[in-house]
Amino acid sequence: MYLQINRSSDKTLTQQVYEGIKANILTGILKAHTKLPSTRQLAKELHISRNVILEAYESLFAEGYLEASKGSGTYVTEGLLLENYALGTETPKEPLLGLLHEPNKSIIDFRTGVPSLSLFPKEKWGRLYKEICESLPAFSLDYHEPRGCYALRYELCSYLRRTRGVTCSPHEMIITTGAAQAFNLITQYFTKINPDVIVEDPLSHGITDILEQAGMSIHPVLVDAMGLSTALLPSNLTPSLVFTTPSHQFPLGSVLPISRRIELIRYARNKGAYIVEDDYDSEFRFEGAPIQSMQSLDPDHVIYVGTFSKILCPALRMGYLILPRHLTSKISSVKYTEDIHSPVLEQLTLSKFIKEGHLDAHIRKAKKYYHAKSKLLIHALRQKFGTEVSILGHSAGIHLVASFTDITFDTDLLSRLEKNGLRLPTPEAHAMVKGRHMHEIMIGYGNLTDEAIIEGIHILYETAKKQQKK
Repeated sequence: MYLQINRSSDKTLTQQVYEGIKANILTGILKAHTKLPSTRQLAKELHISRNVILEAYESLFAEGYLEASKGSGTYVTEGLLLENYALGTETPKEPLLGLLHEPNKSIIDFRTGVPSLSLFPKEKWGRLYKEICESLPAFSLDYHEPRGCYALRYELCSYLRRTRGVTCSPHEMIITTGAAQAFNLITQYFTKINPDVIVEDPLSHGITDILEQAGMSIHPVLVDAMGLSTALLPSNLTPSLVFTTPSHQFPLGSVLPISRRIELIRYARNKGAYIVEDDYDSEFRFEGAPIQSMQSLDPDHVIYVGTFSKILCPALRMGYLILPRHLTSKISSVKYTEDIHSPVLEQLTLSKFIKEGHLDAHIRKAKKYYHAKSKLLIHALRQKFGTEVSILGHSAGIHLVASFTDITFDTDLLSRLEKNGLRLPTPEAHAMVKGRHMHEIMIGYGNLTDEAIIEGIHILYETAKKQQKK
């Protein structure tokens, strides 16, 4: 137990120990029923006489700060936390998880990118994790190579070949702590070679933040109803990277047709560039046949990025990179300098989770769940707004875009909505060229209850209509 002892103080050592323990009890640093060190142990830790500790403990016992349990030790008495004890002392609060978005029951938040957190199979995951820990040989707890555990890379390659048509081997894959790290590794390597990059507009804030922090020169290309407008690709630029979300454009939800995919690949080949394919949520496709990855068309010019944040949960922090073979060792070196490798126990658990068929089963369950949410949301929008609303990007993923004929989502309306209990993201906020998406909103429904979705659309309707009347 830490106590500040000042041997040159006017206060005796006994008084300093007494006051230090008392202050720790009243401020909650020492909580009720906390067991204190024995007098012999504390004297040894503080390098003072045991008699000093005995005297201090006796005073604390006498005043009721401490109580003894026969044969068990000395404990802090219950109910002694005193708010605002001592000048400048802040009452300790209950520890928080440190979430980026703390739950707020007074706000319905339609933010995107969050799956249903209650769907995550915690019990199954916990059982597999326990099995891994119990069976893992001790030497496996040493440092691993930066690409990640071979078992997971092998299972992931088999899974991606089967579900997304990805052409890869475990040697060309790097396990990352989410898609954010994957983008960061790519950017760190290429910023030294050629800082010019092309991005879709609008696009995810996360990608632009990473590119800007790395000092990349960002060149936006507008997105239309069919995704990246390949006809607008700059002929006078030689980029190192082109970032795209071809299977479910973020945020607008369009699918890049094969003609544009081929045109984009030809552009990359001619420029000596690499296409970064962000395949963030294509597992949840509700309409039509599964869309093959762009990487399958040209593995030598496409860098494929995937994540389990949408499939399972963001807290897992598990993603992956599939690279052209000649880039693997170079990006692996960047990964090594950043954090050596991703957590091993989680990798091995995920490998077992995939191998035993639990991932496929979870995706089937989640797909039905999100499809039902999507239909409920669309019905609520149609019921309230009728022909005034168009729905975009609803065929896949866990968010959609609603476009309105006569509602402008300016700062004033968005503030009124939040004041009324509804928080809405907008494509306009993700756009680099402003003014093209003022009539559109993004509605993330993955982690919301049916009641919250219906209530949110009701708040949207009532607030927007009142604004129109003004």
